[in-house]
Amino acid sequence: MPKEEQIDTKTAPNKAADDKGKKDETPKDDKGMPLSEQDIKLFTRYGKGPYNDALKKVENEIKGLNQQITELCGIKESDTGLALPAQWNLAQDA
Repeated sequence: MPKEEQIDTKTAPNKAADDKGKKDETPKDDKGMPLSEQDIKLFTRYGKGPYNDALKKVENEIKGLNQQITELCGIKESDTGLALPAQWNLAQDA
């Protein structure tokens, strides 16, 4: 029987000089095996409800419309130093 090699898990393995600066871009699971396309699809789909894509689309539309409204409003009351029109007391100011 051949003598089995023991792997030392306490120390990090030495990498070759040409591998420095390069990172392995393939996603791997807990055991170090590359993930398959099905695994990646499962992870990207995990936690999403049936309406997730529609909700994201509507949220992005709302943000875009809110930004357009803000740009069209121009100068805000806070920029001029005035209070909100609801807080004005024209009777006392006259």
